[in-house]
Amino acid sequence: MSRRVLDGTQGSVAIQIAIMMVAIMGFVALAAEVGLLLLKHREMQSAADGAAVSGATARTRGYPGDYTVEARAIAAGSGFANGVSGASVTVTSPPASGAYAGVASAVQVAISQPQPVYLMRLFGKSSVSVGARATAVIGSGSGCALQLLAGASPGVSISNGAVVTLVSCGLGVNATSATALTMTGGAVLNAQLASVVGKASITNGAAINPSSALKISQPAMADPYAGVALPSYSGCGNGTNKSYGHSNSGLQTLNPGVWCKGVSFTNDALIKLNPGLYVVDQGDFNVGGGIVMTGTGVTIVLTSSTGGNYATVTIGNGANVILSAPTTGATAGMVFYGDRRAPASNSNDLGGGALLNFTGAIYLPSQKVIFSNGISNPSGCTQLIAGTIQFKGGARFQNNCAGTGALPIGGGASKLVE
Repeated sequence: MSRRVLDGTQGSVAIQIAIMMVAIMGFVALAAEVGLLLLKHREMQSAADGAAVSGATARTRGYPGDYTVEARAIAAGSGFANGVSGASVTVTSPPASGAYAGVASAVQVAISQPQPVYLMRLFGKSSVSVGARATAVIGSGSGCALQLLAGASPGVSISNGAVVTLVSCGLGVNATSATALTMTGGAVLNAQLASVVGKASITNGAAINPSSALKISQPAMADPYAGVALPSYSGCGNGTNKSYGHSNSGLQTLNPGVWCKGVSFTNDALIKLNPGLYVVDQGDFNVGGGIVMTGTGVTIVLTSSTGGNYATVTIGNGANVILSAPTTGATAGMVFYGDRRAPASNSNDLGGGALLNFTGAIYLPSQKVIFSNGISNPSGCTQLIAGTIQFKGGARFQNNCAGTGALPIGGGASKLVE
């Protein structure tokens, strides 16, 4: 009797052990499946990290112009090609989420892909979406002025005793000629660096301080805004050949919009530009002597809807212009944005004793910019990027650009921040 009871107990235990073994094997298999998903997430995170840093570096160097191409290429090289096997690689700058949301100098890459599962099908799931996100910021740069056109001669000229001071920053000259940088007539350049692709001609008492700042036969510096597309616009909502003169009521407050065939400000007018995008479609953005103009979060676009008579900017003697660029959005960091299709013969004249305080970039990549005198930004960020540059009078630039949305000129290594 006792033997039969014992045999029955042993059989029951054997059944229980068999059931437990099945359960244990199931848990082990489930853990292995979860482990594979975690491994895929780790691979995805590494790909997102590399893609974000590469995208930020591409923005800094302006190549390729579309930093999204670079970031997606790096992700594809790690096995996550956008649109292949359900993979999605999203590249945004500025990021729309996270700690760096809205920061113009940041590039965010998000990767996701559905992964097949087997044991989880018992719970009604045939696949699980795995994702990873990384954010990198553009490395800081030491430049605050950059001449772009390689075939220009000279690319940058400083004459007539002009004193150009680049406070804790440098000048990049991409012209390749023997007179890429030309200085004469007692002109002085105070700069941390004068990096010239071609050669420099410094005569008649001109000087660079310190003299060791001059470097010739250097690699070209990339256009940091090469990937920024010309904003879209339509109509002439702000008027055609518009003129704003002296107003008996004092301050005139203007709203964003499009001026066609030029706009002028005359007769000591007091002008305030509300934040936003101002487009000049052909003609001239002309600020006369005695004008006081202020604006925060402003970008002025100089372009043409006809392919001719591209808009330029002229700021006259005695004008007082204080403008800052938007810190976020498509034109972050840009006070003036000149159409890249404009001819090199276009001339933009800033100076003549004007008090110009710009926070952000004067970006006229295919055109000539002439400084007759007077740009000054006591403590902030002012960048100049142009096809060719002429200094006929004093100018002062600084590079305290953190938080302004301006992109670095001659930027250093990008870094992962999130």
